[in-house]
Amino acid sequence: MSKIDPNELYVVVTTVSQFRQRYVVPVSELQKTNPDVDIMSEGPMGKPIEWANDSVTCENVREFSQKWIGEQIVDTFLLDEERIINIWDRDNDYLKDWTRQQKLEFINAWQDKDE
Repeated sequence: MSKIDPNELYVVVTTVSQFRQRYVVPVSELQKTNPDVDIMSEGPMGKPIEWANDSVTCENVREFSQKWIGEQIVDTFLLDEERIINIWDRDNDYLKDWTRQQKLEFINAWQDKDE
């Protein structure tokens, strides 16, 4: 167990990871969801697209494919030990029962050893 400097500062880098997802729905299957309305009554660009969008928004459609687009840095800032522990407890509430030492040891083992 290494000694951790209580005056250490920590750089916090916040990112957003993005994926492109696709969903594919047969128009004939969409029609079955509401047989009382003709899905093609407004042409192929009307109701089929609206109904498919609604189905995806309601999470009723299985994903067809996905592609990871990348990671974007949102912000970066410096924090002292007390504030970094507060963020730990907020972001990792399932681990907030760890001792302060366990949290700091995890943070200080920051480098991905697989790289």
